[in-house]
Amino acid sequence: MKVGDLVRHFLTEQVGIVLTVVVAKPRRSIASIQVLWTTQGDSLFGPGRKEWCGEENLEHLTTA
Repeated sequence: MKVGDLVRHFLTEQVGIVLTVVVAKPRRSIASIQVLWTTQGDSLFGPGRKEWCGEENLEHLTTA
């Protein structure tokens, strides 16, 4: 995933835009992704809120 990609959280069904991607090598092979949510879904984080998520929790919808 890269900045600008559209993603969906697997649990809450929120849709958002990737703002930041951080890969902490060699500790982890999974990236930390900061997402700007554009929909509410089943989450406490509403539209316009930012949240850090693990890459494994996001479904990649489109490429920037």
